[in-house]
Amino acid sequence: MNQLIAAFSLMFLAISATVIASPTNVRFAHLDKDMDGQITLIEAKQDKQVMRQFADLDEDGDERISKKEFENFKP
Repeated sequence: MNQLIAAFSLMFLAISATVIASPTNVRFAHLDKDMDGQITLIEAKQDKQVMRQFADLDEDGDERISKKEFENFKP
């Protein structure tokens, strides 16, 4: 019985994580190749839409887009 409860708990967590992973978060993670929490110009070149908006998204002008800055991305 405990194993069944544990299995259902793990399944629930996996489903929850999938729901939480928004398309924007997935896109950010895909572009952030070195997984440093930022998208550089080099990483952004993989996506034409992100490149077109790069200057606008980079609010602080550090030539990197943070997760917070990426929230303003409009595909």
